[in-house]
Amino acid sequence: MMAQKLSKQTSAKTEDQNGTIAAIVIGSSIAGLTAAKTLASYVNQVTIIERDEPGCGHNFRSGVPQARHAHTLMPGGQEILEKLFPDIIAELISKGAVPVDIEKEVAFFHDGDWRTPQQLGRNLSISCSRPLLESALYQRVTALPNVTVKRGYQAVGLVADATGQRVTGVRLRSGRGANAKKLVQPANLVIDASGRQSQAPKWLASLKLTPPEEWRINAFVGYVTRIYQQPANFAANWKRLYIRPTPPNSTRGAIILPEENGRWVVTLIGIAGDYPPTDETGFLAFAQSLPTPQFYNAIKSARPLSAPFGFRQTENRVRRYDKLPRYLEGFMVMGDAVCALNPVYAQGMTAAVMGSYALETTLKIHQHLLAAGSVVGLAAAFHKELHDTLNRLWVQSTYKDWEWPVTEVTDNAETLPNFA
Repeated sequence: MMAQKLSKQTSAKTEDQNGTIAAIVIGSSIAGLTAAKTLASYVNQVTIIERDEPGCGHNFRSGVPQARHAHTLMPGGQEILEKLFPDIIAELISKGAVPVDIEKEVAFFHDGDWRTPQQLGRNLSISCSRPLLESALYQRVTALPNVTVKRGYQAVGLVADATGQRVTGVRLRSGRGANAKKLVQPANLVIDASGRQSQAPKWLASLKLTPPEEWRINAFVGYVTRIYQQPANFAANWKRLYIRPTPPNSTRGAIILPEENGRWVVTLIGIAGDYPPTDETGFLAFAQSLPTPQFYNAIKSARPLSAPFGFRQTENRVRRYDKLPRYLEGFMVMGDAVCALNPVYAQGMTAAVMGSYALETTLKIHQHLLAAGSVVGLAAAFHKELHDTLNRLWVQSTYKDWEWPVTEVTDNAETLPNFA
């Protein structure tokens, strides 16, 4: 009874606004920030719900555990980001991000040989820490007059109207136990960008809606990362070094990425359950065991600035929101909450940014309905557009994983190795 009463109250509040669209974005990840920036041009108010404090400098948010590891925004993603945030690349470079010419300044070892990455004319890639990138985007987004942030709150459920067909708000909780504060934030458009841990399927099921199919392709990848200070006298013809594991037997790889203040992000990669150790001795031994000595030679005289930090939640996973039989009108999901990719292929941040491109396309088509306060049909159209936008990245990031003998596939992905 209480849930139904809240639904009716929230529904009345949002419907009485005569065409006003109040939007919520769950999470201030890259997907969430780019979604909020895109929404701000089409709706009256955007509220970002963030459990953590925003990242600043080299403080890593607990809600983004993978942020400590090597991250690369590929040129296609950078191009979208620059359109969404004009001059953001120049701003990042001014704050210490390192520009890298992919075809001239990347040493790429794969399948037993050194190769030149091909970028079809878009060669510039920037390297910086995840907190620096998130902080720059966060400052741009929160400076917008119709964007606010509600920090310290966790989204714990959705509120629907009395018919169960339209979202009218998000249930929030702050704190735990007897001191926990609970409230409902009204909205008639909600985007879940809360990452791999998204609870959206459970939320839909609680409203008696069918949750999405889920496909997983797991090659059992593990990362271990340390931050190093680049040696002052280091000289090489590369800024970025990448040794990619090669199926079916070469399970070990590594990457060195430059970032601000002369630091290196040094990540060891193990596939097929050949996980790198997280102790210092084991870390260096794994580096020495790589199929080429250049990596170990680069780090052996570098000064470590952090302890080794491990991460193993790396399987490819797609939730097929584009195939839902019925949508909760006004509720959409994007980023890793929809499509999470094996990070060894460096497409995760690019996929997040491309989600905002799909959102922009959909909002533009539906802007006449939004102006009238309607979100009918928006969720279905968005998820089909997002599916089409991310299909190529899904194929690129999964087809190699099928070649590892231990790869585990769940649901119907064994007969459909693509996202079609």
